[in-house]
Amino acid sequence: MERLVLTLCTLPLAAASAGCATTPARNLSCYQCFKVSSWKECLPTRCSPLDQVCISNEVVVSFKWSVRVLLSKRCAPRCPNDNMKFEWSPAPAMRGMITRRCCSRVLCNRALTPQEGSWALRGGLLLQVGLGLLRALL
Repeated sequence: MERLVLTLCTLPLAAASAGCATTPARNLSCYQCFKVSSWKECLPTRCSPLDQVCISNEVVVSFKWSVRVLLSKRCAPRCPNDNMKFEWSPAPAMRGMITRRCCSRVLCNRALTPQEGSWALRGGLLLQVGLGLLRALL
């Protein structure tokens, strides 16, 4: 009988019915949203057991005086690339930036603080646009 219980304890489904101690699998939780303009639209969600990281993408495009921010957050099995920041300027009055962050703690892809995220970026972009305008006027 003792061998039967030991054998049952090695099978996950039978282990629960045999009263063996099991440790439940813990799924990662991440914020999830797709191409939203506010972090408030991102909701916490439980990831699948295969997902190991939370990903946060932020796309900021400025054209003259307007700034557009798009956020996407999700669970993923791995980080596609390490944390990255990519900037480009397709035209003199247009700038863009994509920032990707990966992390592996519960709800770690939260909204960024103003010093880390798009608010700081917006201020920086607006400052650059303002300085460019001032140079053009002088």
